[in-house]
Amino acid sequence: MKLALLGGLLLSATSALAAQSLVGYFPNWLYAKYPVSSIDFSKYTHINYAFAILIKGATPEYTDPQQVETQLPQLVAAAHAKNAKILLSVGGWSGCLTFSTMVADASQRKTFIDWNVGQIKQYNMDGVDIDWEYPGAVGAGCNSMDLANDYKNYLVLLQELRAALDSAFPSARKDITIACHVHPDGNMDDVSDYVKVIDRFNLMTYDINGAWNETSGPNSPFNFEPGLGDADSFVASIDTWMKAGVPASKIVPGVAFYGRSATATVDMSNTNQYQPQRAGSPPMGDSFDAYWQDPYCSKDPGGVSGVWRYGNLRSQGVLSTPTTASSPWIRRWDNVTQTPWLFNPTSKTYISYDDPVSIGIKTDYALSKNLGGIMVWSVDEDNGELLDVAAKILTGTGGGGGSTTTSAAPPATTTTSAPPTNKPTATTTSAATSTSTSGGSGCGSVKAWSSSATYTAGDQVVYNNTIYKANWWTLGETPGSSSGVWTVVSKC
Repeated sequence: MKLALLGGLLLSATSALAAQSLVGYFPNWLYAKYPVSSIDFSKYTHINYAFAILIKGATPEYTDPQQVETQLPQLVAAAHAKNAKILLSVGGWSGCLTFSTMVADASQRKTFIDWNVGQIKQYNMDGVDIDWEYPGAVGAGCNSMDLANDYKNYLVLLQELRAALDSAFPSARKDITIACHVHPDGNMDDVSDYVKVIDRFNLMTYDINGAWNETSGPNSPFNFEPGLGDADSFVASIDTWMKAGVPASKIVPGVAFYGRSATATVDMSNTNQYQPQRAGSPPMGDSFDAYWQDPYCSKDPGGVSGVWRYGNLRSQGVLSTPTTASSPWIRRWDNVTQTPWLFNPTSKTYISYDDPVSIGIKTDYALSKNLGGIMVWSVDEDNGELLDVAAKILTGTGGGGGSTTTSAAPPATTTTSAPPTNKPTATTTSAATSTSTSGGSGCGSVKAWSSSATYTAGDQVVYNNTIYKANWWTLGETPGSSSGVWTVVSKC
């Protein structure tokens, strides 16, 4: 399916075999914090270079053109050396001011398209990713918008862009992808015409709940709980885009390598994750967070983001292991959203994020639905633990998430979600852990289980003279326990 779309272009060995993509967004404002050399091109098949912004007229621009002249060639060379591809991503939350007016005018569309074709030629890139947030909706407060015509004008732009790329690069098909809202809006209920010209629909299945709401909730839920939080999720997004006419092979849902924080107005130590919070003013996030004001839109208030990158949750001591919180933080697991969350009783800070278990569940689901892959925002926010799980999409071995309809309970105190009510629940379970190991005779080369080792789906261990196989990602869960992570293979 992907091979036909790529028109004979070389792929990395893993992506060619698996027919799936692992797409990572690389922000171009990272500078020395995350150089190109930090990207693991053995796992990513595509990198979207973000962003060129459209803030006036029809010609995109870069916030730091001089840096791009150095950084982008380095990125392209490193990616192509590993048979990965580089796409230029145009737009972003604060970079879509004049998309609506551009797509509405034929001469402006040509200016926009010609600029993108020129960038691809100049830097030897592999396509364009359009990240318009959002057609038919304001998005950032200063964006132009035409509710009645944005969608049809957007389609014309994409059709003209497809024709221009095919003409300019007749022997090497260039990709067109779009970053999509979590669900189709308004006039995008039927996107069959878009499908003809788009290679991948990157679904932004994150930022679903956040500090902008009056109630806390999950940043990137696998499923949503009716009556609690926003009624969007990873699964629901995939379903609605498929119903709108996108084939599974072109759907690439997003996973978040970051979490969002908020300040609760109640103690969440023994509640579900849906509680009153201080709306509109998140607390300071990780050490990279800082005050920011959109320089192109005075209507949007400035402030800190409250974002916690997963790598910084680990390096700054919030998580002592991928599934263990450091005091005073409390870690919980929601069996409906299939995501972890953290609470600090001292500061009343709540953080919704993804970890290897929740990423594994989403990766497994993408494989089970034969999707075109998964997408990551963003490549710099992980310490490698999430990427290792997400990269299972390329080998078809699964992300280690186990069943997508039951809880993949991690080895830490967990809470189930409350019924559809805002009343807190104190229902808790505790998955036992063990520090012992036990091998056994007659088990050949299968290693003994270790409480300190990380296992993913398919790994086999010996415990009490029995061979067990892991059903999903696990750390510290004893084989034979009630968690369901281990399946008996045979006796030794």
